[in-house]
Amino acid sequence: MANPIISRTELATGVVAMSVRGVVAKSAFLLSLAALSGFGVFLYALSVGISSSMLHTMAIVSVFAGIGLGLISAFKPQFAKALAVPYALTEGVLLGSISLIMYRIYPTVPLSALSATFITAAVMLTLYVTGVIKVTEKFRSIITSAVIAIGILYLVQLGFRLFGSSLPLLFDGGMVAIGFSVFVTLIASFSLLLDFDNVEKGVAFGTDKHYEWVYSIGILSTLVWMYIEFLRLIGYLQND
Repeated sequence: MANPIISRTELATGVVAMSVRGVVAKSAFLLSLAALSGFGVFLYALSVGISSSMLHTMAIVSVFAGIGLGLISAFKPQFAKALAVPYALTEGVLLGSISLIMYRIYPTVPLSALSATFITAAVMLTLYVTGVIKVTEKFRSIITSAVIAIGILYLVQLGFRLFGSSLPLLFDGGMVAIGFSVFVTLIASFSLLLDFDNVEKGVAFGTDKHYEWVYSIGILSTLVWMYIEFLRLIGYLQND
């Protein structure tokens, strides 16, 4: 993803260099932890009847906790290994909370969003490996700028939500909101290409092995973002 977790790290060579296999293994491990955490939160909250307002609070807290842990990992890579598991568990709380919120409205949407996320990730990997889409500096600049703009917009929307309001048109489920959601989902998906390219460049540079945790955290953050956007988009389409 075009986020600080990967793109802002200062690479450092080491005696033992990172490898693609190492990043894949660590990414799979963190993804499994996030899935288990999310599934656990989902089932527990469903069984005890935690209110949607509490789930929203849990989601917001986990978002900011995840951002904090991710930024520390990016700017202090030596802590990435220790923070990787807490980060994955925190992302799991976010996933479980928002999935249950959507499940109570449209029961089939979470599974559809999960399927769409993994299918899209596989497609992005194929497009990158085969060279159909190349991550040029121009491509990177466009996606990074879009991610920053979306992030600012989401922060503004969060501010509106805290006062019981919302940005007009973009989040009301109408045609403009659907179009905007499609755009954000595409940006989130293309961000995964930047993750793949960052890993490839890190390996070519001989970056120290402990950076595998930094890259894995970044990949997990992108996949979580993709899932959230698919959840929103498919929810809008169900509403229609």
